[in-house]
Amino acid sequence: MFTPLLVLFGIFTALLSTASPVEKRASRTSPPSGAVVVKNPAASGQFSTIQAAINSLPNDSSARTIFIFPGTYSEQVSITRTGPTTILGSTTDTTSYTSNSVTITHSLSAAAAGNDDSSGTLRVHKDNFSMYNVNVRNTFGVGSQALALSSYGNNIGYYGCGFYGYQDTVLANEGTLFCNQYFGVDYIEGAVDFIFGQHARVFFQRNVIASVAAGAITADGPTSASDTSLFVINRSTVQTSTAAKTDLTGKVFLGRPWTQWARVAFTNTNLGALINGAGWEIWSTATPNTAAVTFAEFGNTGTGASGTRASFSKKLSSTSGFNAADVLGSNWTSWVDQAYV
Repeated sequence: MFTPLLVLFGIFTALLSTASPVEKRASRTSPPSGAVVVKNPAASGQFSTIQAAINSLPNDSSARTIFIFPGTYSEQVSITRTGPTTILGSTTDTTSYTSNSVTITHSLSAAAAGNDDSSGTLRVHKDNFSMYNVNVRNTFGVGSQALALSSYGNNIGYYGCGFYGYQDTVLANEGTLFCNQYFGVDYIEGAVDFIFGQHARVFFQRNVIASVAAGAITADGPTSASDTSLFVINRSTVQTSTAAKTDLTGKVFLGRPWTQWARVAFTNTNLGALINGAGWEIWSTATPNTAAVTFAEFGNTGTGASGTRASFSKKLSSTSGFNAADVLGSNWTSWVDQAYV
């Protein structure tokens, strides 16, 4: 008569033993072996700023990891070292940005800095970089371009991160030879051209893209017809930010063309009521920049997916040419973390 109870106990014990590794993988609250550690205030062997931790790394081909304990780090961070570099933010849930406990914050406009890139709170100028569960903010606000992230390089991935700004929040721009970048399960917030660049091929997957005011989400600006720059936003959500101060219904556009060769696609994405029925807008009355654009949509849902779209945009019959392998290359699974696909 005790056998069923023993069997049940054995099953229960087995479930506990298999659940434990999953729980450990979902939480990252202590540094992995060999990681450089950032904590403020710092203890022995730790750094109190992220930049100091980065500066401590050798500029060679070795792979290095930085772990950041919870806190708000008020600094501008620049990363240029040669070797593969990974930044890990402490979190109780690695599968999302919602439990992030690390924030890098800075307030600097492009007008004051001299150019867009120099205003970035986080400036990544290197290949083979990945960052997990870190929030990055540029708090300058209205009045100038002011980047949260300036990302130059190839094989770069941002996972479970949050990027907050107003105008020009995220710049994905160029690399030495190639510029393939991946944003997985991230939060990106802004108002004007807040996802932009000129020479990057970028795939945004399962992101939340939130507008705080009227404007265009994307601004792609390839400098010639042969430039392969392309932004694809896939399986994501476009919504009004909780920080928006006015009703944005119909006041936000998917993109506008920085140059006439702009190439942007929204696929299988839920578009909220903030998206204008035209979907896309011209750059300006004087320079519409629509002669050779590729502004495309496929499989989008939500209130903002309907309407009479702009004549210079198109609806796709499939995602052919706009899948991750098309954008990032056939080897994309070798450097993109597949847990965020």
